[in-house]
Amino acid sequence: MSINKTKEFEDFYKQFTKRSYKKGEILIRADDDPQGIFCLTQGYVRQYSISKTGFEFTLNILKPISYFPMVWAVNGTPNVYYFEALTSVEVGRAPREQVVNFIKDKPTVIFELMSELLEDYAETLTRIEHLVFSDAYRRVISVLIYIAKHFGEVNKNRIIVNHRFTQQDIATLVGVTRETASSEMVKLEKKGLIKYIDHSILFEDITKLTTELALGRTKL
Repeated sequence: MSINKTKEFEDFYKQFTKRSYKKGEILIRADDDPQGIFCLTQGYVRQYSISKTGFEFTLNILKPISYFPMVWAVNGTPNVYYFEALTSVEVGRAPREQVVNFIKDKPTVIFELMSELLEDYAETLTRIEHLVFSDAYRRVISVLIYIAKHFGEVNKNRIIVNHRFTQQDIATLVGVTRETASSEMVKLEKKGLIKYIDHSILFEDITKLTTELALGRTKL
């Protein structure tokens, strides 16, 4: 996200009271009419759906600065997803009409919002491909690469993710049981591709992890 757009939105949201949510609290429920458009300034928010059998599937993890639900804001598509605080979070919340009026005459802001939505769409397509064609091992790898890309900090040749994504978090991102996710992650740890240190995940060499995923794609 560009600095200019971030500053424009931050300035816009300063007129609204900041709201805090504890880990596990729901910001928006599926099928409810959202109370407004949220600006996430601190923490992580999980966007997920629940199947008729009660299985949770995480579609996206939002980090600062993110705005949601933008599809509902722009075209009125009913919201069918839950948004839950994955950590303690702080957000601003603005009425939909004010957000739309704010951005509609700002083509640069609209373009950047669309760019982010398209990037998310492309990543979603990749995840769907792995869900359909890959085994559980490579589905876990694909999600770990996603986590490293979006939440990691580069330290020399290593990437460190300071938020501890639990085995259950990984499972809901991959679409498998917690036990399956745990089993596959143990394999990756034994190969030295990932390492848990306290509450962080360490990727010693993301290139090797990407290569491990590519080996599976050649078999599709």
